[in-house]
Amino acid sequence: MGFFTALIVNIVGGAVLCMGGFLIPIVAPLLGFSASGIMAGSIAASAQSYYGNLMAGSIISKLTAAAMIA
Repeated sequence: MGFFTALIVNIVGGAVLCMGGFLIPIVAPLLGFSASGIMAGSIAASAQSYYGNLMAGSIISKLTAAAMIA
């Protein structure tokens, strides 16, 4: 399950970030990103648990930062 959620977050999140990020306030909460970080039990949490420690600049870290700002 973790692989597929990681794939979803990377495809959808990457597309949102590539389009300029104007959909982040809509898409980020649907994936599980919030102003306080990644929500427990969400798609984003499953993707993060699949990867473990994330490097700066990854799609998940960029979405987390963007959701905290938005």
